Amino acid sequence: MPPRKARPSTGDTPKKVSTPKKTTPKAKATPTSPTRSHKKLGPHHANVVPGGAASSSSSHAVDLETVELNLQTILSHPVDTVKALLFARRYFLLVAGLLALGNLVVGAIIILKVPYTKIDWPAYMQQVDMFLAGERDYSKIEGETGPLVYPALHLYIYTVFHKLLPAGARERPAQWIFLCVEFITFILVSAIYFLAGRTKHVPQWLLIPLVLSKRSHSIYLLRLFNDPFAMVLFYASVVLFMLENWKAASFVWSLALGVKMNILLFLPGLLVILFQYRGFFGVVDSTVIFACVQVGLPGIYFFDDKQQLKIYFLSAFDFGRQFLYEWTVNWKFLSEDKFLSPTFAKILLGAHAATLVAFGLWRWCPVPGGTVATLGRGLHNLRALFQPAIPITQLSSEHIPLVLFTSNLIGMTFARSLHYQFHAWYFHQLPMLLYFGLGNGAPSVLLGCMILLERAWDTFPATPGSSRTLLLVHLAMIAGLWLMGPKPKPAAAKNA
Repeated sequence: MPPRKARPSTGDTPKKVSTPKKTTPKAKATPTSPTRSHKKLGPHHANVVPGGAASSSSSHAVDLETVELNLQTILSHPVDTVKALLFARRYFLLVAGLLALGNLVVGAIIILKVPYTKIDWPAYMQQVDMFLAGERDYSKIEGETGPLVYPALHLYIYTVFHKLLPAGARERPAQWIFLCVEFITFILVSAIYFLAGRTKHVPQWLLIPLVLSKRSHSIYLLRLFNDPFAMVLFYASVVLFMLENWKAASFVWSLALGVKMNILLFLPGLLVILFQYRGFFGVVDSTVIFACVQVGLPGIYFFDDKQQLKIYFLSAFDFGRQFLYEWTVNWKFLSEDKFLSPTFAKILLGAHAATLVAFGLWRWCPVPGGTVATLGRGLHNLRALFQPAIPITQLSSEHIPLVLFTSNLIGMTFARSLHYQFHAWYFHQLPMLLYFGLGNGAPSVLLGCMILLERAWDTFPATPGSSRTLLLVHLAMIAGLWLMGPKPKPAAAKNA
């Protein structure tokens, strides 16, 4: 069935074969209802015009949700068919599934054709050897690249690799496992984008850049770093948060933190979300879950006494760790002396904290009255401490991932140093951050920023130019989220 076309208000339009009866123009005028909760919205909304382009000048604006995917439509209306596949919500899962399968095939080809790169894998295996040999002093477990600086779940994951895969030839079978991790990551990220579109559709074309990154495939399939495991658990937790399964989500989020401490970059945004959706005691409840997981994971092997407890947390969560200048991706336009300067580290920490506070006060509570009103509602009496600080109907469906991803972007922008594998920390989040921020839904801006970032991350070794590009795009993205992202309405608007 060919797509139906909206009619001009005049009655002298030639009659089309696809519409034997006149349609009422008002039926196509309001595809969404902004007053409805994101939980109750149906799948057909905001797709009359692809990508948000203006349609008043077009004589045949098409409701993409009505486009049927069959041979007749493909042959007679190929442009509308392509637009529907890229923008119509009814085809989101189809396109996401095809991209996931395509990514799986590309990944298999990469594993078969491109040599594995030896970086940290041998060190991980050496650390596991010491653990299996009975070493329980965390500060003494080390490999050829240095001491073990990751939390206990990292060690347990690579212990599984060590035990299950054939000695002396573990790398190739491990690559196939990492391909599965990459596949699951893409599925989870697709679910996040789909759930984020319950209020206002997030188009599926945003997923296309996520299967085209050379750097991302390299990290997941050729380097065998631990970052993919931390991120797949994190994305699983985001899906659970968006489904309001708070306890399970908090548990899985803490598992991600048990792999690598970069997950702490999401914590400021997460605390904001927990307070908004669950109230003060909801924050306490999740914090207890976080603490139990972080103590329970290493407690089996490394907590025989208080000294070992202290050694573990100082080793696994070393906030004073010094990075090597030769591997930095984001600060190569500075001299090595400035990069290693304690003053520079303090400036970055201050900028990080100030930006988080600014977003927390003026951007992350996009409801009437903003953060001040939210804190007032959530803390004004004992009963309020057990209730959500914001009615869920006032928060759009993209709120949870957007706040979490923004918190992480701010942390990465002001990070002491970024290494190449840290690309995995935010790569799958970039299209959403750009779509709701700097790109403002415009494909050209969004894709342009993605290309600039990809070129910066693909430059090896990093140069002053690639580092400047990375920093400038990050700062532009933060500015875009501040200027074009969701904003709180004045308190007076509540009574308007």
